[in-house]
Formats: sequence, C-alpha cells, structure tokens
Amino acid sequence: MPTAYKCLARILFLLFFLLMILSYSGCNNPKVSEYEGTFLSNHEAREFSALDHKGRVISNLNHEADAALLTFLFTKCTDVCPIVTSSIKRALNLLEDPNEVIVVVVTVDPSGDTLTEVQNYLAKWDLGDNWSYITGPEELVQPIWTSYFVNPQLDQSVKNSLETAFSRKYKV
Repeated sequence: MPTAYKCLARILFLLFFLLMILSYSGCNNPKVSEYEGTFLSNHEAREFSALDHKGRVISNLNHEADAALLTFLFTKCTDVCPIVTSSIKRALNLLEDPNEVIVVVVTVDPSGDTLTEVQNYLAKWDLGDNWSYITGPEELVQPIWTSYFVNPQLDQSVKNSLETAFSRKYKV
C-alpha cells in the first residue's frame, strides 16, 4: 500500500476514534436541567390592577382574553425594547386572530413614559387595541416590578449622563 494511503487510513482511524470518545463522553453526563439560567420557584405573582394609556382598568388575573402577555419596556429605549416590541408583534401576527392575546406593557421609566410618549410609541409601532401600556408614578409600578423580579435602574446620575449624551452636538 502506498505511503499516502497508509497516512490517510491512520488519520481516518484517529478521527473515528475521537468521534467515538466524544460521543461516549456525552452519555455519562446526565442533564441537570432541561433549561439554562436561573431557576425560579413557583412564585405566584401579586395581583395588580392599573389604568392603561386609554384609561382602561387592566388586571393580570382578570381579563377578557384567553391569553395575556406581560412585558416591561420604556418608550425612549433604543436597544432591546424595539426588538422585544417587534418580536411580540411578529409572534401575534402568526396567530389567526392577533387580537385574541392581550399585551400588557409596564413601564420601567415612569418619569419618562408620559401619556404623550406612550401614545407616540404605540403609534410608531402601529400597535393595536389589544396592547395596554401601564405608566404612572413609581409608587404605582414598583409593586408590579417587585412581583415579577424586575429591577429597573433608576439612578439619577445615569439619567443625567444619558441626557447629557443625547443633548450634545458633534461636528463631523
């Protein structure tokens, strides 16, 4: 047998041997959990009722729809909030009737999410009547945040630095 064939045969044998070792090593490690991340116990969310942007009473436990989706956003967010909003909108559009699921948005920026800002956000994204945006004083939304383990960073120094960054003008 020529030398090239012997070398190729050895390489193939080693690859086969490595694949067998790798596949066998996976068999000995039982999965600890089907999911990655933080395990949450069966914590029951606290009941809440609040007025949304249209003055409708919204409750997490008593609503007309068969299903409800709860999310936490703010109108001036430029990174993850547009992604979350468009993902929810796309998912709802996959349904036969997107309005059969209500979407409840709770602000994480009570001072910045004024009624005007909320209405502009909903109009910008063309969000339907099945969307409810809850905003108001921090005392109103804080218990909702706590119930769902949401901890917005409302540090004034961060807000001031963001305002400064957005108010600067640069020459290019």
